[in-house]
Amino acid sequence: MALTKEHIDNLYAFTKKHFVEYYDLQTELVDHLANDIEVIMAENSKITFEEARDTSFKKFGVFGFMDVVEQRQKAMSKTYMKLLWNYAKDWFRLPQIIGTLAIFFLLYAIFSLQIGGYMFVGCYFVVCILLLVRTISLRKEIKSKLKKSEKLWFLEDIIFKNAMFIIVLMGPQAGQFINLVDKFDGYIPLISAFIFTLLIIYTYITAIILPKNATFHLQEIYPEYNM
Repeated sequence: MALTKEHIDNLYAFTKKHFVEYYDLQTELVDHLANDIEVIMAENSKITFEEARDTSFKKFGVFGFMDVVEQRQKAMSKTYMKLLWNYAKDWFRLPQIIGTLAIFFLLYAIFSLQIGGYMFVGCYFVVCILLLVRTISLRKEIKSKLKKSEKLWFLEDIIFKNAMFIIVLMGPQAGQFINLVDKFDGYIPLISAFIFTLLIIYTYITAIILPKNATFHLQEIYPEYNM
């Protein structure tokens, strides 16, 4: 028995009910369930669609779809890290390497001043404020996309969540850096300039570049993304 559109819609709702939020994973599971249900109903013509669906679902074990979700999360996290690494490598090639070195030496010169510690903390807070503004912008962008498509994609969610997470990661460190204000001597300005340069690159890639190019990468991975 071939499943109808109503059956397929039922399976999408069923996967969502069982805590699968992402449309790409829902589609994969619906395809698997639909094929299995057709086999089950072909073997037993008296069984109903709902009974066949529940029988197929039980094959996923006690935790249902959770293991599948976890496996997909690991796969998409690897994909994200690959994208991040590819963009990061570009910063250490011409002509970006020139800008990277310029940022490093500028920061080193600033942090080497007598008030270098205060300059460091000031730069840190400026970056945090800019990230906060960017986070608010990203939240609005995500809400707008969800309102238009009502579909959440695994990789897209990872890209935007990581872009917003960095402000949560950086915020609590502010107090620790304030304690360094009177200790900016020796190799500390050099090390701080190096770390801050990497932080700027990482922040720019995660909060600006990847979200900006998200649609391009999602279309590469999901042909049906804009459908």
